[in-house]
Order: sequence, then structure tokens, then C-alpha cells
Amino acid sequence: MIFLIDHNLKGHALVFLGVIASQGWLDVVPIQFVTFVEMDLSINSDDRMVWRLAQKNQMILLTANRSVKGKDSLEQVMREEKLQKLCL
Repeated sequence: MIFLIDHNLKGHALVFLGVIASQGWLDVVPIQFVTFVEMDLSINSDDRMVWRLAQKNQMILLTANRSVKGKDSLEQVMREEKLQKLCL
């Protein structure tokens, strides 16, 4: 399980990973946290690019700083992608 960590949650991600490790989950489930930098993503990448990279690499996106409005907002991208999958 790979988590893509948005730049504004790095500190929170470290705490989260520490809790997961202390509970023994890392012995049961392979968990990896990767940052935008490790994925060659700019912190200014639009939500569409971030979402598609996460989906392509089967990552869970942890963010608190993506946009809600606009054609490339995370909200809009997720709605479009879901609709496309339903139509296939």
C-alpha cells in the first residue's frame, strides 16, 4: 500500500506512520509513504496531474490542500474519472 503525501501533510504523515508502526501494522501490511518530490511532482502540480499519477501507481492520496472548484480541481477530476469508469 503506497500513500502519496501532499507537501502540506509531511509532518502529519510522519506521526501517522509512527502510529502505524507502533501498532505493528508494518509487520502485516507493506506500507510506504512517498512525497511529491520523490515522484518528481511540483507542489504546484494541478490536481488532475496529481490524481492521475496516484491512480496510475495505485497510490492513496493524502492531502488537505487540493482545490474544490475549477475544471482541474480534485473534486471535478474525481467526478469525471468515476463517470468514465462507469461508462466503460
